[in-house]
Amino acid sequence: MPNDLDKLVYLDLEFVSRKFEEVFGVDPGTTVTRQEGATAGIKALFANAGITTQESRTYSITSREMVQRLWAHLNEHYEHFTAFENYKGTKVLWVTGVLTVGEWKQRGGEAPGYEYFELKHDGDRIALLAQQSYFAAGFAQVLHASPALKGNIGIPVRCLARVMWHVDAARNYVACPYVVAEES
Repeated sequence: MPNDLDKLVYLDLEFVSRKFEEVFGVDPGTTVTRQEGATAGIKALFANAGITTQESRTYSITSREMVQRLWAHLNEHYEHFTAFENYKGTKVLWVTGVLTVGEWKQRGGEAPGYEYFELKHDGDRIALLAQQSYFAAGFAQVLHASPALKGNIGIPVRCLARVMWHVDAARNYVACPYVVAEES
């Protein structure tokens, strides 16, 4: 684990808790809580009208403790990103690079496009399909910040991610991050 747990940028709690149980054979004590809110007074057995459901999970140990105990295993059991071929399945790999913000725009268009976190690695670009709630404080708000605040984003990181495909036309990979930590 990085010497300083404050270097964690992103931590996928689902991945970490499942991996913790797989590696140590111990359920991290998951408790699932569902909270429902109704905007309409009708709730049938198989249908909801205006019903919202929010689910939260709590664990008997913290996610930081789980990742700290898993760190050596993660380092030993996953390769570093070197190559990837489409149509041969996904790969969970370590990628070292610079975390920044990327943007998709229509060619020649002036309108703002879709923004996302991107990892630049040895000339390759990797678009990260990230869950905002898994980012450390502040990072989740970057994509919603003023364009004036998004200049010069370039944070050296190490990322364990599932690389899923390469978009030939856009010349970038698409990946789902599991753990992202700043590199010193």
